[in-house]
Amino acid sequence: MNMKDSFSFPVLEHPAPGCDTNKALELATDWMETDESSKITPLVSERDQNFLISTKDEKTILKISNHKEEKGVLDFQNEALLHLEGSTNLNLPKVKKSINGEHLVLKMVGDEECFVRMVSFVDGVPLDDIEFNNTNLKPLHTSMGDFLAKLGKGLHGFSHPHQGHQLLWDIAQTENLFSLLDSIEDKQKRKMIEAALVYYQKNSKNLLSKQRKQVIHNDMNPDNVLVAKEDPCTVAGMIDFGDMLYAPLINDLSIACAYEAIRTESLFEGSKHLLLGYHNENKLTESEIRLLPMLAYNRLAMTLIISEWRAAEHPGNKEYILGNIGHTWMVFGNIVPEEIETTGEQLGRFVSANMKT
Repeated sequence: MNMKDSFSFPVLEHPAPGCDTNKALELATDWMETDESSKITPLVSERDQNFLISTKDEKTILKISNHKEEKGVLDFQNEALLHLEGSTNLNLPKVKKSINGEHLVLKMVGDEECFVRMVSFVDGVPLDDIEFNNTNLKPLHTSMGDFLAKLGKGLHGFSHPHQGHQLLWDIAQTENLFSLLDSIEDKQKRKMIEAALVYYQKNSKNLLSKQRKQVIHNDMNPDNVLVAKEDPCTVAGMIDFGDMLYAPLINDLSIACAYEAIRTESLFEGSKHLLLGYHNENKLTESEIRLLPMLAYNRLAMTLIISEWRAAEHPGNKEYILGNIGHTWMVFGNIVPEEIETTGEQLGRFVSANMKT
């Protein structure tokens, strides 16, 4: 079955905006004064187009949304960031008003209308740019868990009419990914992903449906985590709120654990201190902890199948979309169902033994 026979995600299927630096500087003048000394740097992105703009006074990020992105979804992201300004002291992007007092401005970019906005620059080094060779990851993972827990607490109680928008990266879309299996050419890999989707249906779905929900960031990956230049084991900030939605709270942490499982090549090692850092700031239930490795495993499967499909849809952006996918396939392929259940039990014991009193 073709994806379009079952459901569609136009924002992921439609090409990102095409905008050069001259046009971007022109668009930026709706928010700030620029001159010949202003520097503009294109940033790599998946479905929209972003530019770092540096003037003598400030650094900002100009964000040009995909033509298919709904205004309500962008407003949801802006309103969440505005809410966080008042609910937490975390270092996050701040939404900037245009000179006309607007957070979103509709502009012609090429031959398409796109919404344009601007947020503040968040200083720090992307975690993905740091090499950890035989480093003790406990301080980093504890800091990540603590930061994400505080972010979740900051978003608690926030709501918006578009918080339930359709997003392919929503864990609730897991079963719809069966329709993308044909995008994986290798038969063995396809079987592995299919088994993971079936595992979700049989083991994770019902338990997940009983968990508390709220608006979450939904994408704590190493590109979105910023660490301190002087101390790469301390989280300095978080960026990219483009995958936010209303979902089970535990899924936020499971996503971070999935990416760190790739780094450590272990579900348990990639999760234990993230969990502890989170739990000491924002207590999780026994069933949420049990779900953590189940959902991390699910996120790995989602990452692989969506990336393979996206790369086929957008061959010009294939290198960015796939990244280091070979290593992810290796880690994912080494996980067996028995390990997922055992890891959940191990994590429960680990938290009980190491909790702050």
